[in-house]
Amino acid sequence: MSRPRTIQELIHWLEVGAGARWVRFGAMLGGMFALSLLVAWKQFRGPVNETTLVQADMGRQLASGAGFSTLVNYPQTAAVLKARGVAFDPLRPYPELHHAPLYSLVIAGGLRLIPEVRREAMFRSAPVPPDGYGGDYFLLAINLGLLWLATWLTYDLARRLFEPRVGWLAALALLLSVPIWESAVAVNGTPLLLLLGLAVFSCWQRIDAAAEESGGERAALGWIAALGAGCGLLFLSEYSSGCLAFVALAYAALRFRGRAAGLAVGIVALSFALVAGPWVARNIKLTGHPVALAGQNVALKFGDPTAEPAMVRATLSAESPRLDLRKFGNKTLTSLQENLKTRLWSGGAMWFAAFFVAGLLYAFRSPVANRLRWVVAASLAVLLLAQAALNSGESERHVAVWLAPLLIVFGAGFFFVLVGSNAVLSPWPRAVAAALLMAQAVPLVHDVLEPRRFHFQYPPYFPALFQAMRAGFEQRAAPGKFGMMADVPAGLAWYGQSRAWAQPPRLRDFYAVTLEQPLGVLLLTPRTLDRPFFTELNARRIIPGALGTAANRFGEWGEIYAGLLTGSLPLEFPLRTPEKWSENLYLLLNPALPAARGK
Repeated sequence: MSRPRTIQELIHWLEVGAGARWVRFGAMLGGMFALSLLVAWKQFRGPVNETTLVQADMGRQLASGAGFSTLVNYPQTAAVLKARGVAFDPLRPYPELHHAPLYSLVIAGGLRLIPEVRREAMFRSAPVPPDGYGGDYFLLAINLGLLWLATWLTYDLARRLFEPRVGWLAALALLLSVPIWESAVAVNGTPLLLLLGLAVFSCWQRIDAAAEESGGERAALGWIAALGAGCGLLFLSEYSSGCLAFVALAYAALRFRGRAAGLAVGIVALSFALVAGPWVARNIKLTGHPVALAGQNVALKFGDPTAEPAMVRATLSAESPRLDLRKFGNKTLTSLQENLKTRLWSGGAMWFAAFFVAGLLYAFRSPVANRLRWVVAASLAVLLLAQAALNSGESERHVAVWLAPLLIVFGAGFFFVLVGSNAVLSPWPRAVAAALLMAQAVPLVHDVLEPRRFHFQYPPYFPALFQAMRAGFEQRAAPGKFGMMADVPAGLAWYGQSRAWAQPPRLRDFYAVTLEQPLGVLLLTPRTLDRPFFTELNARRIIPGALGTAANRFGEWGEIYAGLLTGSLPLEFPLRTPEKWSENLYLLLNPALPAARGK
C-alpha cells in the first residue's frame, strides 16, 4: 500500500505498515529532543571562562560589521601592534590575535539570521536571577544545534560502516554521555569540533570505499578535496587540530598507487591551503606569525604562574615568551599522561572507549571499517600529541571529547560483534544494548535530577552588574575619553558591551596603559579578591595614602588591594575612589570622572 486513501487504510498503515516505523522514529526523535532541552535547562550555567567569552565577543563584532575585532584590550596586543606601527585608537577595536576564528564565524552567522532590532534587544535585556543573559541562551542554542547535527552524523557514519542498529546505539550513546553535555552547556564550541571531526571521517569513509573498489588506482577527487577542506576548518576551529592534515597526507600517499597518490596528496594540501590560507595571511600581515599570538602557547602552560597565558596576554610587552625546553617537555608529558589515564576514558566515549581499545585486536569483515579504525587511532595519537605540545592547556576543547563519537562508533560496532558471538546474549541484542545505554546514562541521570542552576557563572560573571556599569559609565564619560579595566575583561566586553582593558599583573604596565588611555574604572571580582594575597600584605607594613618607594610602586598589586582593607588607597593611584558591592567585588573609580549627566 503506497498511500492510505481511507481511515481504515490509514489506521492499518500506522499500526503495521510503514507508518508504524515513522511513528516510532518520530517518537524517538521527539524523546531525544525533549531530553536535550531538559538537560540543557538543568545544567546550563553560561560561559565559564574568558576564552569562550572572547570568541563570543568576536562573533558579535563580526555580526555588527566590525570585522575580526574584539572589545577586549589586551596589553600584549597593544604592545605588539604598536611595535608594528599601529597606535591605540579608543574608537577602533583591536583585531583579535589569540584565537582561531571559526567558532566566532558560526556565532556571527547565527546572529545575522536574527533581525537587528531583536538582536540588540537580546543583548540589552538585563537578566533576573536565576535566569541568564540573552546572548548566553543564544550560544546555548548554537551549541545544541551543532550537537544534534553531530548526533545525526554519528548515526550516518556508523550505519555506513556497519549497520543501522550500530548507528542507533552510537547516536544514543553520544546523547547520553555526560562529558559531551558538560562541554555543550559550557558553550565553548566543542560541538563544532564534534561536527567537523565526524564530517571529515565521513569523507574519509567514502574515499576509502572508492579506493577499495578500484584497488587504490583511482581517487575520489571530490571527497579528497572535502577531506583537505575539513582539516582546514578544524585548523580554523582549534589550531592544533589542524595537525589532522598530516594524517590525511600520509593516508593519501600510502593508500593510493602511482599517479593517484600524488594527485590525492596535492589535492589534500591545496584544499587545506585554500581554506586556511586567507586567515594565515591575515595573521602574518598583522603579527608576522601564521597563527598570530596563539603561537606563543607552545611556551606557555595554564596553571604555571611563571608561564600563565592570561598573565602574558595582560603584560604590556611585544616580546614573545621564551621557550624553555624543560618546561615544554614537562607540559607535553603531563598532558599526555592526563589524557591517557583519565580523559580518554571519561572524555565522552566512556564505556565505548573500552570497546574501541579491545576491538583493536579484532578484524572486522569490512576492510574499509578496519582501515578507518586504524586511521582514527593514528589521528587520536597525533591530535593528543599536538594538543599537548602546541596548546597552553587553557582550552577546554579536549581531543578526547571531540573525537569521542568516532570511538563510540567503532566501540558500538565491536560491541555487537561480541553480543553476536555469545550464545547467551545473541538472542537479546536490543536488551543488552539497552543495558549498556543505561550504564552510559547513569551520570547524566544524576545530573538531571539536580536542582536547576543559575544560568550564569558567578563568580565571577554577573551580567546585570556589567550592564549597570556600562550604563553608569556612559552617563559620566564621553566615548573613548576614559577607559575601563577589569580582571575579567571578556566578561565586561560580552555582558556590558564595553571595551575593556585586561588588568596587567604589574603596576608598571598599569601606569603605561594609562598613558595610552586614561582609565575611569577598574572592576575587581572574586577572581582576584578570593585569592590568598593577604600573606603578601601582612609581610610588610602598609602606609595608607602613599605608594612608598619606587619599588613598591612598580611592584605587584598588594598595596592597592590593601587599600581596600584600610579604606585608603595611595594618593598617586588614579583610581582611588573605591565602591564596594560585596566583600569580594569592588569598583575603583577615577575621581576625575565627570558627575553623571542629569544629576
